[in-house]
Amino acid sequence: MSGSLKGRRAYVTGGSSGIGAAIVEALAAEGASVAIGASRHSEEAKAAARKLAGGDCKAIVVQANLADPEQIDRAAKEVLDGLGGLDIFVHSAGIDVTRTAPTHETTDETWDRMMAIHLNAAFHLSKRLIPALLKGTNPSVTFIGSVAGMVAWEGDVAYNVAKAGLHHLARCIAADYAKQGLRANVIAPGVIDTPLTRNYASGMEGGEVEGLKVLAGLHPIGRYARPEEIAGATVFLSSDKATFITGAVLPVDGGLTMI
Repeated sequence: MSGSLKGRRAYVTGGSSGIGAAIVEALAAEGASVAIGASRHSEEAKAAARKLAGGDCKAIVVQANLADPEQIDRAAKEVLDGLGGLDIFVHSAGIDVTRTAPTHETTDETWDRMMAIHLNAAFHLSKRLIPALLKGTNPSVTFIGSVAGMVAWEGDVAYNVAKAGLHHLARCIAADYAKQGLRANVIAPGVIDTPLTRNYASGMEGGEVEGLKVLAGLHPIGRYARPEEIAGATVFLSSDKATFITGAVLPVDGGLTMI
């Protein structure tokens, strides 16, 4: 721990599992107090908060269904009241399709759910949190996007478009608040070893084991990423080492989008 984020206050949506949980741990390791956003995995979030709390750091759990605007209002208030302000906002909450389908077979429910969690929640939370962020120290917004927001993956139209919209939302926030010192960036991961990925792989030909081999082979580096590798990039973009970086989409994808 270098303490590079000591005294900072961070809110991480989707912070109870997968990439979000790794980001929570990494930010706390650098001295930040963290609001752990959770929906279904509230017990895991509470356990993480108990583990992380102590010393000068604070860890709280904010449970909300981010598809519900009323719960978003409550979540934003709980974050700001619980931490006494905000310096870092990371939107990591996400869902994936369990079955791919071409555009004309994609259900309205799938489309609406993808937009609600990935894109709408990011906008509604940002809107409510930006006034507090503008009062923070080196304030930043980081969205966990996807290489699917940069290239079109067959059978994933709703996910692809939601992530592409998320990328551009970050650029719009960056443009609106650059002169006021608020930065906004995107991390675009390739395939990450998370429960969502394993669930997706289980529906592929040959099941989870063979599916994971196929997904790993998409990356020139020859493997998929660990959540900690996305967390490290998030810490960097949230830190004083990234004060001249805004409106950027950073692929952390093992070279997937370079070919």
